[in-house]
Parts: sequence; structure tokens; C-alpha cells
Amino acid sequence: MAIAGVVLAGGRSTRMGTPKALLDFRGEPFVLRILEALEALELKVRLVVLGPDAPRIRPFLAPRECVILENPDVEGGPIVSLRVALTALRPLRPAALLAWPVDLPHVRVSSVERLLQAHRRFRAPATLPAFGERRGHPVLWDSSLFSELETSEEATRHGGQAVLRRHEDQLLVVPVDDPAVIDDLNTPEDYERLVRNLNRDIY
Repeated sequence: MAIAGVVLAGGRSTRMGTPKALLDFRGEPFVLRILEALEALELKVRLVVLGPDAPRIRPFLAPRECVILENPDVEGGPIVSLRVALTALRPLRPAALLAWPVDLPHVRVSSVERLLQAHRRFRAPATLPAFGERRGHPVLWDSSLFSELETSEEATRHGGQAVLRRHEDQLLVVPVDDPAVIDDLNTPEDYERLVRNLNRDIY
């Protein structure tokens, strides 16, 4: 059954001071690295949700096979970007949606492949990676939760985590040896740390 992939790049990148989607990761912008990962994972339906920096990012996406969407309510947080993607996917009715934040280009393809394999085997409502004791991203949402993600008032206020909490006993958490799944890249200092770690081959 088809699984779609979406790159969530609809925020303002205020603390970073420049669009995260265009930061360099091993010679390419974050957003392209993640799209390449989705291609390597053979996810045929690939979406990118952009925000205020869409005019700057769109030219980089032109050569890629993906659907470009825009978040109309940046202040609403990532849940709005996720809902934009879900709305666009309604006619296709995918079995699941892999939601990959744009500031995690360093998550290993092999880690995400484990999520896909686990979902295909168990079809949990949501499948998440974990490093150590912490859960991370990307999150693989089963279609059984699409409606709740789109309509939940709790999700409107608190994001997708509110939906995960409601289904805590049904979640599938997949341990991975990949610290990137719990990384947060929000500031220039975080990005400098990523570059240092890359130079030391941590990722």
C-alpha cells in the first residue's frame, strides 16, 4: 500500500535567521537532501510544504518531482503544514504519511527504512523512531489517524503530539542507533554543532 512523504518546511526559521530549508548539508540544501532520501526510500508521492520563504525555496525544487504546497497560517505551527499535506492527499488515499521536518536532513535513510518496515508489518496508528530513551522524528502516521489529525481541537492547540498522547498505548516506537532523530536545529549555534559533528563523522 502506498506511503506518501512530506517535508515540513512551513515555518519562519526565526531563530535560525535564515531559511532552514536552504542550509547546506553535505553540499546540498536541507530540503533537497530530504527529498533525495524520500526518493531512495521509493516513496512515489512526495510533498513539500513551504511557508514565508517559499519564493526563495521554490527555484531549488523546480528540478525535483514533488508537489509544492504552502502553509497559509504559519503561526499555527507544524500541525497546519501537516493538515495542508493531508488535504492534498485526500484523492490519493495513501496508507500512511511520513512527516519529515526540514531541519532533520541528517537522519539516516536506514533509520527511516526501519520505520517503513515496521509500519508495513504492524500497521500501528503511528510509528516513531527513538534514540536512547527519547522519541523523535520523522513520524509515520497511519491513515487511520488522518481524520483526527485534521479535525482535533487538541491538535490545533498542541500539535501532533496531542494525537500521539491520545493513542499512547497503540504507538509503535522503533529503536534506532541514530542520534539525529532527536536532534533540534533551531539556532545558528545548533547548525554549527551539526557541522562540527559532520566533520567528526558522528552522523
